[in-house]
Amino acid sequence: MTWTRESAFDYLKEVYNDEVMQQEKRRIFKQLHRQLYERLDDLAINQAINERAEKQLYLFKEFTFMPGDNIFQSMRYLFLLARGEVERDRATTRQHLDRIYNSLFKAAGMQNPIIPESFWETPLGVACTVAEEGVEAIYPMLDEMKEA
Repeated sequence: MTWTRESAFDYLKEVYNDEVMQQEKRRIFKQLHRQLYERLDDLAINQAINERAEKQLYLFKEFTFMPGDNIFQSMRYLFLLARGEVERDRATTRQHLDRIYNSLFKAAGMQNPIIPESFWETPLGVACTVAEEGVEAIYPMLDEMKEA
């Protein structure tokens, strides 16, 4: 298929609907939740999260919304860009991308995140690619998605 910006964004709106975005948020939440408890174990303070915080984490897991400026707001911003919303400004987009990359792929003591190739095939990875390079960068991937 020959893609245009408009047809690509229309297709991404179909594919990356609200349910897909919620599933991706839950997947990322599980990763970060596991990572948080591993780091707390490393510091021998695994009881540091109080009951109130556990309740908030449970609510997010169920309803995929956590108020405030956080990684999940960054995910939302990037998904909206991937669905064709106009970029507010490049600096804001860069902040959201950096938050995603650092939160998910930057190990303690490392200067830069190490992003596995498999990430770029996930819904969030596709959204990050669109934000970084434009929707044109994923035309080959859209062909594969369309065929599947």
